[in-house]
Amino acid sequence: MKPRKASDYIGELSHSRREFLDRAGKFAGSGAAAATLFESLQSGFASAQPAPKAAGTRRPQRVAVIGAGHYHATLAPFYLRILQSEKLNIVGVHDPDRNVAEDRAKRCGSTPYTDYRTMLDKTKPEFVLSLCRHVDMPTAFRFLVDSGIPFLAEKPWGTDAQTVNELAAYAERKKAWATAPMSFRYSWFAQIARKMVQSGELGTISHMLVRFNQPGIQRYLDEGNSWMLSKKEAGGGALLNLGFHGFDLCRYITGEEPKVVSAVTSHSIWKREVEDYAFVTLRTPSGIVFLNEASYTFPTAGSDSERKIAAAKALLRATNTGDGLQIVGPGRDETLHAPDGFTGSWPGVVKDCLDRIGRGEPPPATVRDCARAVSLTFDAYRAAGEA
Repeated sequence: MKPRKASDYIGELSHSRREFLDRAGKFAGSGAAAATLFESLQSGFASAQPAPKAAGTRRPQRVAVIGAGHYHATLAPFYLRILQSEKLNIVGVHDPDRNVAEDRAKRCGSTPYTDYRTMLDKTKPEFVLSLCRHVDMPTAFRFLVDSGIPFLAEKPWGTDAQTVNELAAYAERKKAWATAPMSFRYSWFAQIARKMVQSGELGTISHMLVRFNQPGIQRYLDEGNSWMLSKKEAGGGALLNLGFHGFDLCRYITGEEPKVVSAVTSHSIWKREVEDYAFVTLRTPSGIVFLNEASYTFPTAGSDSERKIAAAKALLRATNTGDGLQIVGPGRDETLHAPDGFTGSWPGVVKDCLDRIGRGEPPPATVRDCARAVSLTFDAYRAAGEA
């Protein structure tokens, strides 16, 4: 069967089905229109946080980076490169290590700082990307909340669930524009799966699976991020770093609050104090079984990943290339590809944040979303005997 275009499938969101399909039919060959259509779809992201006064009516142009020694600054998802691709003026790059700050600033033609407070005071950014070691994240988070500057803070925001929940409550009280990069939401699989679940098109859901097995620990050592292998500094291993996204995707797609049923971890390959493998079983109130697998065990560059939903009327599976999903059911086997103009993964997160601030809208994911995913992670650690 010939693969369908997104415009052949997606139903109504804020408009009637007929109105939506009328709009969709006009976009078939237009990348620009596809991007507009996706922005309409993006409005489905739930957010309980109000848009604060700090969020203006113009897309931010001046951005500063805190904690650029973090591996994600230069390893995938390459935040510095993403910021440059958005044509932003990176006014300052911070890291407590002078050599690291200078190296990262040089890569993006910016100015290095070893004190982020001084950097923010001097550069007056309109948006901040906060990275840092996990153990250092809470201090920077609180400072940014108090500053009133909209910010995207790399997860998990701390090394324990209590701290992260306290940070979420603090940001809510202050009505801060703060969010975490829930990058797995920014996939055509997640968008269409969520819509099909909401519409009831799948029928009863049996189970969901998210597998995210990544290469080993050498990449962290090479980037000077050995702290990722310390429980005191990182809080946990593969489950907190990678499995976090699975927990969030379960909540995002189902709209339910799952509970941990069982969990197992392994340290057998790298023999470090943080786990290199974790497998967690959860169940939602409606009875959906969710399987979340994460590891640092892929033996080379690349990934062993899968995202799947098995239900009474159809099975949904993300394509290997990550730009679409397969739908299999009685008399049905079709693939839906993301439209031209769709920006997924971490670039999609950054773009969406900037666009939302420019429109004076709330963040795409709430601070409570991050806290809930972290809480599930530590519930799993306790179940696995890691606490």
